[in-house]
Amino acid sequence: MKRFRIALILGVLLALAYWAIPNDHATMRLRVIVTAEVDGEKVEGSSVMELTYTRISQSLMGMGGSTTLKAEALVLDLKNRGTVFVLPCKVNVDGTLSEVYEHYVMGSFGVEEPVGGMTDQGLAKLRKTQGRVPFRYYDTYWKRSNPPLFVAFKNEADPRSIYRVDEQRLDLAFGPGVRLLGIELETTDAPLTHVLAKRLPWLDQGNNINWARAQPGDRTPQRELPIGLVIVRETFYGNGSW
Repeated sequence: MKRFRIALILGVLLALAYWAIPNDHATMRLRVIVTAEVDGEKVEGSSVMELTYTRISQSLMGMGGSTTLKAEALVLDLKNRGTVFVLPCKVNVDGTLSEVYEHYVMGSFGVEEPVGGMTDQGLAKLRKTQGRVPFRYYDTYWKRSNPPLFVAFKNEADPRSIYRVDEQRLDLAFGPGVRLLGIELETTDAPLTHVLAKRLPWLDQGNNINWARAQPGDRTPQRELPIGLVIVRETFYGNGSW
């Protein structure tokens, strides 16, 4: 029995050492650039994020991949028309929120591979990538555009006043003459952007934010709920992994 325990412990230690071998990865520092038109003039907002793709080759499930994103919502001021916040997430068909840049950055830079099936060649190409490209957020599975989530506030001091903005019809929220021109990604070595907490200081309240909440017994499908019943503080930041 003693020998068995010793062998078991050694086996576990060897297994941990094996699985602890670092996986190959590629880290990209990117500037997200959103351009709109207000009464015939271009306005631009940008935010710098960092995205790491990791290729998992030593997994109990076989090959795989993961991502880690450091980002915050982009602030786009539309002159005297208001402000739109472009969040680092997308709205799924069922109304849930999930990662957007993690899924579509690779394809935007010409690496046509899924996160779970990254190759050495794909990671090498991402490491060498330079330049500015349109952000391709078309979902081939659902066959529809799946852009970052655009939101605004009736009163920025009140998180419960949040509402969703149709990125293709900015004029509906901000008046005639306002429209989205495009979203682009540009490689950069600039520092990460940290301006959101100053613009929306209540974000520092964490889970104490007074978000709107669904009423008990409300069975409205999530895809039909207003964004204020779905969103949480973390939605404004890309500080998680997938």
